[in-house]
Amino acid sequence: MRRMQIPLRRIRQGFETRDVTAGGLYGKLWWRSVDGARVGGFFGFITADGGRWAHLGPAVPEAVVYAFVRPTGHPLARRLVRRKGSLFERVARRSRYESVPFELFRDREEALVRHRSMRGRPDEILTLSACDFFMTSFRAFWASDFTAELQKIRGRKSGRR
Repeated sequence: MRRMQIPLRRIRQGFETRDVTAGGLYGKLWWRSVDGARVGGFFGFITADGGRWAHLGPAVPEAVVYAFVRPTGHPLARRLVRRKGSLFERVARRSRYESVPFELFRDREEALVRHRSMRGRPDEILTLSACDFFMTSFRAFWASDFTAELQKIRGRKSGRR
């Protein structure tokens, strides 16, 4: 992951970040907090079969890029994920146009997901294959101004009831 962080630095600019090495994931989490919710994404690997990733049927190691809003019951999740024509829906639609399709899961925290198995790739090309996957995945984010839109999100105005 260290070799991949330099080319993927652009996606994380303006966000808080954390390395993730537990919970069946290995990679980089990036987010910003808005009104008690977190909105952001992750790039890295699914390292364990089943669990919360069973719906994807991963063949570990599985490269994964996802975008999330936590918690799912927060008004921000309704606005960004569940509403028709939402930001996440627009990104999913744009990703299909860019030929790097993301799946939209309106009922999950990890609402936009793209994944590919890296199983069977020799160690010497695993990093290159994964980095290529991450960069092409982010093409849909850049094409739809996803990260810029996340940066523009403001919390509710105080005094509003």
